[in-house]
Amino acid sequence: MSITMKSIEHEIFQGALKPRPFQRCRSNEINLKYRRLVPSIFFALIASAQAAETYGPYSAKVLRVIDGDTIQVAVAIWPGLSQVTKLRLAGVNTPEKRGKVSDCEKRAGRAATAFTQDFLRGARIVTVSGVRPGKYAGRMLGSIQADGKHLERALLDAGHARPYRGGRRQPWCQSQ
Repeated sequence: MSITMKSIEHEIFQGALKPRPFQRCRSNEINLKYRRLVPSIFFALIASAQAAETYGPYSAKVLRVIDGDTIQVAVAIWPGLSQVTKLRLAGVNTPEKRGKVSDCEKRAGRAATAFTQDFLRGARIVTVSGVRPGKYAGRMLGSIQADGKHLERALLDAGHARPYRGGRRQPWCQSQ
C-alpha cells in the first residue's frame, strides 16, 4: 500500500493518527519566539557592523584647528581627489572655548586649541585613521598622527584632554 496525502488525512480523520496538541502548541510557541527574535538579531548585527567599520589611514592636510579636539582637514581619498571634513578626535575630550561654560574652561579650551595648533604646525606627514561617521552631520570621528605621533596621546599627556567614551561630559573647572 502506498502512502499518499489522502490516506494520511483519512487516518487522521478516522482517529488512527492523533496529533499531539501539546507538542504542536509548544512548537508553535518556539517558532513564534524565534520569529520575533530573528529581526532583532539581524538589526543588532547590522548596527554593530556599521559601528565597527572604520576607514583609513589616509594622508591629510590640516586646513584649520577648530578647537582642541576638532580639526578641519582635506583628506586625500584618491590621487587628485580630496574630501574636506571636520574630524573630531575619537576617545578624548578637550575643554570648550565657547558656549555656556565658565571663563576658566574657556581659557583651558584656548590653551588646548593652541597646543593642537603647535602640535600640527610644521608636520611633514599628517595621517588620519580609524575614521567613521560622527553623531553630528558633516563631522567624522577618527585619529590624527603628525609625523607618526598621535595627537590624542599628546593632548592627554599634556593635560589638555581627558579620555572620553560618550555620555555626559564633566566640567573642567571647580567653579562649574
